[in-house]
Amino acid sequence: MMNPIMRICFVYGVFVLSGCVAGPYGGGVAFVNPFSAMNDMQMEPEKKKQQPDVYGPPQIIYRIDKERYFTLEEYTRCENGKTFYNNTKKGIHTQIAPSSGYLFKGRLFWLSNRDDYLAFPITANDNNAACKGSDKGCLNVVAVTTDGGKTVHSVTYGSNTQDPNRDTTDYDMLVTDDGFYMIEYKLAKHSPTSAYALKWTFSPATEISHPAYPGVTGPVYQPELSFDVSQVPQERMQCNHKLEPK
Repeated sequence: MMNPIMRICFVYGVFVLSGCVAGPYGGGVAFVNPFSAMNDMQMEPEKKKQQPDVYGPPQIIYRIDKERYFTLEEYTRCENGKTFYNNTKKGIHTQIAPSSGYLFKGRLFWLSNRDDYLAFPITANDNNAACKGSDKGCLNVVAVTTDGGKTVHSVTYGSNTQDPNRDTTDYDMLVTDDGFYMIEYKLAKHSPTSAYALKWTFSPATEISHPAYPGVTGPVYQPELSFDVSQVPQERMQCNHKLEPK
């Protein structure tokens, strides 16, 4: 629980962010000689049928309030699995990310009351991301839906990195009724004078929208930003490793 009088109120410095986009899940393309693959199949003995994964029980990794929270499901470790948005009062249980929300190591402040407009950080896993050790690196993304999870798109944020998990510690994310903010800190102590804030605004697609349109407009630089976060019950993702299957 944070200090009851805590507020986010910053005047931001200006930094230029740029970079090329690579897949957030390490989606590189591998080209293989089909004939060599056939030879390998002939030489290798028949493999035993792979056993299905045993998953840990669903667990809450981020709580918004009593009825609303995000759960990690279908996981073998806290760093994998799928993330779902839940509202028990309305019977909502919908997948928001095909990966673990626990990989995001920054702070998340959920100030929205909506169930249809959702934004959630998706972070590439350091252990298997294609950007690890690559020249260009990759970009982390935010999953966005404006129809309660029926369709989910994504937008990138930050700069190219070879260390996607660690880099998220430099960010705060705020989700409001009308959009979301990504706040990057250039100093380890998260000094307000070293912060740079961008806003994306929810704007549902129309019949003439491009299929790749993510459901938000922006980002727009925010020279000043002030929010009361004193009532936010949780600010970081959590995961109980003891629930991981042995």
